[in-house]
Amino acid sequence: MSSSTTRPTRILWITNNAAPYRVPVWEALAERAELKIRLLQPDETLLAEARRSAEWTAVRARSSGLDIGHLRTCSVGRGERQYYALRESARDLVASTDAVLLGAWESPACWQVSLAAKRNGVRRVGFYESTRMSQHHQSGAIARARSRFFRSMDAVVVPGVAAADALRTLGVRPDRIIEGFNAVDVDRFAAVARRAPLGSGHRFIYIGQLITRKNVDGLIRAFARCAAPGDSLTVVGAGDRRADLESLARKEDQTGSIRFTGNVAYQDLPSLLAAHHTLVLPSHEEVWGLVINEALAAGRHVVVSDRAGVALSVRDMPGVFVAKTDAPSLATSLALAKEAWRGPISSPQILKHTPAKFAGTFLVALQANPQ
Repeated sequence: MSSSTTRPTRILWITNNAAPYRVPVWEALAERAELKIRLLQPDETLLAEARRSAEWTAVRARSSGLDIGHLRTCSVGRGERQYYALRESARDLVASTDAVLLGAWESPACWQVSLAAKRNGVRRVGFYESTRMSQHHQSGAIARARSRFFRSMDAVVVPGVAAADALRTLGVRPDRIIEGFNAVDVDRFAAVARRAPLGSGHRFIYIGQLITRKNVDGLIRAFARCAAPGDSLTVVGAGDRRADLESLARKEDQTGSIRFTGNVAYQDLPSLLAAHHTLVLPSHEEVWGLVINEALAAGRHVVVSDRAGVALSVRDMPGVFVAKTDAPSLATSLALAKEAWRGPISSPQILKHTPAKFAGTFLVALQANPQ
């Protein structure tokens, strides 16, 4: 079916997995269009990695009433770097579709679907979240392939300022870049915003994977530098660095103020944030960092690495402290966040960036006339 100026009623969204923070955006989009979500990564593979919980599976997302399932794929790669190719007909996938949303350009499957969509006159929209700092290949064959893919799209949605800047460097026409603001269910996190943490001392928290690029070791060293009696650091998450990080914490922290909890259910994050004052995201590399949205919605302070895509989009909001990734710089920002704490932030600016608003950004891209 050819693209038209009318709202597409049938949208195919292809991505790697069913991230729980993306579900509210899908739900909002599904209220305004006929949405099918197809995943590249099998649930069993995701769970076998032990870095993600069952909340990231299609089975869990399907309970929200979404039309979500898996494509038949084969994969190559290791760890976070997995690339999927279709073992089914891309032409059949797009045959009854008005527009496709491609969220995993690096996988051959998205190239297969893009080619089939182009041949069928189906509108093609990319979703690009990386920043210049999170791009792994600045030159060479992969960089050229990335540029070619996104320049071929009818439109590309980006979640913020940093990703839009990265797309322009790839040679994507400015009129094809549709900029939104990455969103989570801010209202759910805002429900705890007025709850102040109990007890003495300042409570810092990290939520995320325990892997090298997240720089949790830098955070541990920074906390050890600046912590006063009664202060604490809670480390939430799982990953292959946990044992090393626990060993480092025992070495750096003689008071037992650093606690590891393992994974925590996504539905429990609002209450967990309410028990802390400041969330820290110290990553060396971070495409966005949606946990920052969640913490700000909960009225908390955040210390965020200047390497995170979210930093440029939130740096002027109350309670935000942007830091370099080395331990001394992180320690300075931790101290500033603690000193500035006067209770939960009232009426956080992040609350205007809702899943419904972000879903509207995708609709603009999916509806516009091809150039």
